[in-house]
Amino acid sequence: MRSLALLIGVKAACILLVSSLSGTGAVNNSGRWWGIVNVATSSNLLTNSKNVQLVLDPSLALLSRRQRRLIRQNPGILHAIAAGLHTAIKECKWQFRNRRWNCPTTHSPAVFGKIVNRGCRETAFIFAITSAGVTHAVARSCSEGAIESCTCDYRRRGPGGPDWHWGGCSDNVDFGRMFSREFVDSSERGRDLRYLTNLHNNEAGRMTVSSEMRQECKCHGMSGSCTVRTCWMRLPSFRTVGDFLKDRFDGASRVVYANKGSNRASHRADPRHLEPENSAHKPPSAMDLVYFEKSPNFCSYNGKTGTLGTSGRTCNSSSPGLDGCELLCCGRGLKTRTESVTERCHCTFHWCCHVSCLNCTSTQTLHQCL
Repeated sequence: MRSLALLIGVKAACILLVSSLSGTGAVNNSGRWWGIVNVATSSNLLTNSKNVQLVLDPSLALLSRRQRRLIRQNPGILHAIAAGLHTAIKECKWQFRNRRWNCPTTHSPAVFGKIVNRGCRETAFIFAITSAGVTHAVARSCSEGAIESCTCDYRRRGPGGPDWHWGGCSDNVDFGRMFSREFVDSSERGRDLRYLTNLHNNEAGRMTVSSEMRQECKCHGMSGSCTVRTCWMRLPSFRTVGDFLKDRFDGASRVVYANKGSNRASHRADPRHLEPENSAHKPPSAMDLVYFEKSPNFCSYNGKTGTLGTSGRTCNSSSPGLDGCELLCCGRGLKTRTESVTERCHCTFHWCCHVSCLNCTSTQTLHQCL
């Protein structure tokens, strides 16, 4: 009995230690599912008789039980999730290509590194863009017939105006939003400020995709006339989504609990439970990005915060903007080097069907931060 009591005491102490570490950000399961972008290859996917991708190999413990269940219930959807995540990462890197923080990623399960343990603007953008990526990819895959549990959105039917009617195959953004909310938000735990801001930013990403849906039409009539048009709803390009979220990043709101007397929300997370840190600012809308912590200094390498620094980054010596050497290099100076670049040029099309090109070599001057 004494040994059993001692064992229980040691286990309790370990649990307390892990809990205390999680409060400082050492343990954070938010966004753990992002790691599938590095492992969701054809060799890690089980298939059914129709060769439809179903679920991750059970040995991969990156998804929660609920997330695995959602994938089993929606055959083919894992491919869309991985594709959406790839698109989101690519867009994140493009949007921040000229910033000190340029959305660095790793090939480990912690795709975005330690920055996700913080509550800064950059973290807000990561959560929003990845949630938007899943929404966008799933909605498009539904209309392409790649997911067994959903199809095109056929709810819009009949006349839409005097010279057009609803038809065609609308992208199923409602299913995409619903699935993204179930899948992405299920990785969040707790009722603290981090939980509230992560859920808010996840939803902001999904709403951005939905709000940017556009109507497309096709003409019908004799001899190419446009007597009648058939119209449907189409997803925006993901660049449009990225541009919108980048604007929201620049205008993100720093928030605190609406109930300042408590360190925990007493009921389900809701944007109404957050308020601006500065009472003179207006409350954030559902599509605004929110954060609660100042961004770290991205100028220099810091293993504790996971920042890589800007040393070695290419900068624009003639630009006064964020991509300019003065700002990007944080005042440390720069080094200049030249390199020869060979490209195809003076291409000519020959009938039929051949293209011939010359190789042109030019000298480029590159500036890199010290």
